Amino acid sequence: MIWLGIGVFIFSLGFAVLVYFLIPVLKKLTTTLDQTADTLIVTKNSIEDITGETKLFLHNTNDTLVDLNDKIGKLDPLFNIIHDTGESAHHLTSSLVRVTSDKADRAKAGADLLDRNGLEGILRGAAFIYYLRHAKKEYDAK
Repeated sequence: MIWLGIGVFIFSLGFAVLVYFLIPVLKKLTTTLDQTADTLIVTKNSIEDITGETKLFLHNTNDTLVDLNDKIGKLDPLFNIIHDTGESAHHLTSSLVRVTSDKADRAKAGADLLDRNGLEGILRGAAFIYYLRHAKKEYDAK
């Protein structure tokens, strides 16, 4: 029994020495954990601030996109008008090209006729004007 008492006494002395050496380590661990808790609180607050700013930014971005879509929607009729104007101009220039080409062909035919008959000078001009009037009457009759 005595040996049991001596063993318990040695065990308790070893435990006391262990506790004595663990006290500074546990104090440092407590300090570190306190600092970690403070850091986590600051981080949580920062994340909440960033989240609030992000929500505001996204809200403003959505408002801007809605405004932009509205303005682009208002420009659509203008683009349609420009497209229609372009098509009208194309049709007009096509008609002018046909008319001009027709007139140029008739003028060339008249000049070829005058060349075949060997007319020159004032007589050539008078014959050309006569030919153009005659060609116009034929064209109007169509």
